[in-house]
Order: sequence, then C-alpha cells, then structure tokens
Amino acid sequence: MFNSSKKYICLLTAILLLSYSILSVLPLPWLTPRARAASIERDDFYRGLALALLLITLSRIGQAARDQGYVEPPGLPELPDLSENEFELLARVIHAEARGEPYNGQVAVGAVVLNRVRSADFPNSIRDVVYQKKQFSSVDDGQIHLEPNETSYRAAREALRGVDPSKGALFFYNPRTATTLWWLSQRETTVIIGNHVFAL
Repeated sequence: MFNSSKKYICLLTAILLLSYSILSVLPLPWLTPRARAASIERDDFYRGLALALLLITLSRIGQAARDQGYVEPPGLPELPDLSENEFELLARVIHAEARGEPYNGQVAVGAVVLNRVRSADFPNSIRDVVYQKKQFSSVDDGQIHLEPNETSYRAAREALRGVDPSKGALFFYNPRTATTLWWLSQRETTVIIGNHVFAL
C-alpha cells in the first residue's frame, strides 16, 4: 500500500516540477505576467508547492525506512495454510501484547508466534501456540479479545511474509512486568525493541 502511494506522490511531484519548468519558459499570453510582482508570486507559489510535495515524499520514505528497519531472512520453512480465523488471532495477539510498541516490535511479536509454530518445541498452529497455557499474558487477562487495529493487521501480514525483526526469537518479555523474569533473563537475548526483550 505504501509503495503504491509513494509512486503516485513521486509521479505527481515530477509532473508538477516539469509543468513549472515548461510554463516558466514558454511565452504564453494568458500566463505572461503583467507585472513583476505577479511573476514573483506565481513563481513562489509553484516553488513552494513543489517543495511541500518533495518534503511529504521524503517524510513518507523516512517513515517506511523506520518501519522496515529489518531484513527478511532467506529460506524460511513453509507455514501451513492459514484460515481467516488464525490470521485474525495473530493480529489479536500482536495488538494485545504490543500495541503502543514500535511497528517493528509489533511485527517481531507476530514473528515470535510464527517461530514457535515452526519450532518442534511448541504446538504447530497459531491457535495452539497462542492458547498454550501460561504463555501469553494477554490470554490470561482477556486482552486477546480486544479488536485489532489496522497496524496490527499490517504487522501480522509482514510477519507472515517472513519478516522477523526478533531475529528468530521464541520468547519476548517486558522486564518491568514479566512474572518469570529470572527464567526469561537466562535466555539468550536476540534484540531489544521498545519495551520488549526478544530471546531464544
């Protein structure tokens, strides 16, 4: 979705800049300024418009770079075909566990769920991983039933594409709130994103 918007913004900026360049050199009677002041105002308007569009484009590109500060690992094992319910559950656990965290931290939470599905040490479906006893605090406190937002759905799609900012982690926790902190702190940390520590 972002790539499509970026293309349209860049194309619009290029068209406006090209139009401005052509109009400023062609002596068209209806565009020829009658006074120098009018010419300055028109030039300033087009320059300001082009600059504003350029800044918007750069801002969007910068946001995408921040959101995608991770690389896709090659050769991930295939996941079984997902039902719509399992996709919804993945978005719910992301929302319940990581809303308010940076976007790549939300993707990382989804990746942890999928890493567990792929692991021989955990159940082999998203539903069974999420509802495994005492694994996700959001299941215990009922936050799993909160309605996911669009960011959670987008993070779930990214995780399903194989994007893994957690660097292969099977666990994540918030050191300030974790009830099994001693045990979790013995695990090998892969990355820290926002308030979450990701570990093997």
